[in-house]
Amino acid sequence: MAAYGYVTHAARNRRFTALLLFAYVLAFELIGAFVLTMLLLIVDQEHTILSDPTGYALRYGLPVAVFSAWIFRRLYRSHAEAVIYGLGVRIVSRTDEPRFVGIAEQACTTLGVRLPRFGVLDAAEPNALTIGEGPNCGLIVVTRGMLDRLDDDELLAVLAHEASHIRQGDTGLLAANHALMRTAVLLQVHNPLRFEDWRQMILPLLLPPLLVVMLAGSATTMAAMTLARFARRGLKLGRDHIADGEAVRVTHFPEALLSALVKIGGHGAFAGSQRVEGALFDGPADHEGGTHPAIDARRQAITTLGRGLMDATRQRRDTREPSRARFGQARSTRRMLYPADATGRPLEQPPTASLSMLVRRFTDPDAHRQWQEACIAWCEWRATDGRNAIGLAPAMIIPVASIAMFLLVFWWPADRDLSKLAARLAPGALVEIARDVNSGPECIGRSYRDGICPEYRYSPAQLAAKRAKANEASAEASAEPTTSAPAPASSGLAMPLFLVLLIGLAAVSPKLMRRVVGVVDARSSTTDGQRQTRPDPPSGAPSVAPRSDGPPGGHVYPRVRTR
Repeated sequence: MAAYGYVTHAARNRRFTALLLFAYVLAFELIGAFVLTMLLLIVDQEHTILSDPTGYALRYGLPVAVFSAWIFRRLYRSHAEAVIYGLGVRIVSRTDEPRFVGIAEQACTTLGVRLPRFGVLDAAEPNALTIGEGPNCGLIVVTRGMLDRLDDDELLAVLAHEASHIRQGDTGLLAANHALMRTAVLLQVHNPLRFEDWRQMILPLLLPPLLVVMLAGSATTMAAMTLARFARRGLKLGRDHIADGEAVRVTHFPEALLSALVKIGGHGAFAGSQRVEGALFDGPADHEGGTHPAIDARRQAITTLGRGLMDATRQRRDTREPSRARFGQARSTRRMLYPADATGRPLEQPPTASLSMLVRRFTDPDAHRQWQEACIAWCEWRATDGRNAIGLAPAMIIPVASIAMFLLVFWWPADRDLSKLAARLAPGALVEIARDVNSGPECIGRSYRDGICPEYRYSPAQLAAKRAKANEASAEASAEPTTSAPAPASSGLAMPLFLVLLIGLAAVSPKLMRRVVGVVDARSSTTDGQRQTRPDPPSGAPSVAPRSDGPPGGHVYPRVRTR
């Protein structure tokens, strides 16, 4: 079996980052096709994804791909700025933090890493994180708690670990993952062709082809979000082991890294840390939903690797000084207009867009940006929402299914010709509607057989569309009627049989029916979780037997005394 070390890991990171770029462009192309549909139906209905997929790809595919690559590069390079703004990091220099910046520059120089920017986060919890690469896009951040708890050797070991992440390409992979997830969320939030509210059910009632288009838009959005979450799982747990090994190699002091892990392990969670979990020195382990190995596993690996370098008589360096406020330097404080939970979702729904919010863009840019971030975080699809494969939330499954059944029954052809039903509900019908709307006014009467109004000035394209429509209508009228073979009786029974099958499935196996449509019974899952997590009584406590007159299942309900 081939060894998996620094070189293999760095090469793997480069390949995975290139794969993320390709997946990013693909996801952008898919969602962009649906986002541009409504606009193209107005300005260029002949080259939409519905009317001519090949023409759309030839005309708009390359511009969308170039635009998506530019957006990817912009988000990739602005990852550090997003972290600075989101966490409230204060950028420091040697004048501000001489001890921290001096040790960090030593670690980066030893590993051959270009010096990034250095920042301090005013948090009492000890932790560190690394973002990006280089002097413009790179950033190494430590908390105030880490600077106060670790001596110089421990701080050097931790910063060597963080600089190693830059050298082996982990921070680049995290930046690519950030760009992919951020764009997927933005497109999901701003995609109009998806079902999010029951009031949207009126759209398929007015325009039946929108049902298929909106379902396809929701499914494409869900695919992009799933791809972004899959990219996050691509972070290897071994990246921390490799960075620990690099730190031991350049410091020759494994005891310092071990003692730092003892002081930091399990105590590094600060406000907002879950949003940058992949970049943390001490983050949640894989069995806790994170992307880091367990602290005990890291300590054991470091002990095995650096056993020959350990020296109990070695002296530690410690130049810590009690933190004091400097003249002319105020502690960084930031307004939090929209308090959020650990995942970044606001505790309350942000206000809707209004003219006052638009004015704030110019009068108070920071408040406007916080409002935008809060709106995006509030509308973002979460993995815990219980959405099915086509992106429908449990609360939307029954309304969408009801509208679909109503449209099928209402537009079911009397002559049992399913091609008419398909033409009525096909997305291509939107193109015909757009053509009629964009072809200008139509005059009806014996004097206007082609539908052209003499007083109106049509464009050449509108005249061509009017004449083509008139020729098609005359050809259909002059065609001789042909006797078609009667439709088989089984086609007329398709809809009733389908309804009977659904009703029978719901009656025979309700659980299977809920699983088919994607409904999650939260009450039953919560009850099961409560039963599993119910604590056992103490060994010395007397056991209480369930009452025999209670309902089945062992539940005891309080009696209500009536007069």
